[in-house]
Amino acid sequence: MSVKTTSPLDKYRNLPEKYPAELIGGEIVMIPSPSYYHQLTAIDIASKMKNFVDENDLGVALYEFDVHLDDENVVRPDIIYISSERENIIRDNWAEGAPDIVVEILSPSTIVRDTLIKKDLYEKYGVKEYWIIDPNEKEIYVYENKDGKFTLICNGNKCSSKILNGFSWGFEK
Repeated sequence: MSVKTTSPLDKYRNLPEKYPAELIGGEIVMIPSPSYYHQLTAIDIASKMKNFVDENDLGVALYEFDVHLDDENVVRPDIIYISSERENIIRDNWAEGAPDIVVEILSPSTIVRDTLIKKDLYEKYGVKEYWIIDPNEKEIYVYENKDGKFTLICNGNKCSSKILNGFSWGFEK
């Protein structure tokens, strides 16, 4: 008699569409609804990044699109950017591999996951630039991946991207 087992990735893929979860370390982790300030921040940076990318024909910027890093890690960043040269990693339901830029907007329930766990995953899998935005403190942290390690390249209330040359975003004073 054989026992049929379901892999963590299969369990994740069988969740209902738009189910608020990620697969981290083989475990399905629920994502609570974002706060008001989280939403305002996400919509602002996502729309500005998308407009910049579209106007300059640089690739694609997506909001809350799954990223399949490996069979135990499927994350749903707030915003991702994938260059034109790498658009082949985009599938119908997710990006197959690391985006060029990942933006995470902090919420009280996601601080540890975004600043430690997911930061380590993004570093390991080769995300070129990682933005962490704290809407409550109006603080931005931008990390560049150099030789497989993140280096802080900007910290303040406004930052520029090295990957998207000419794109910057910040909080109004």
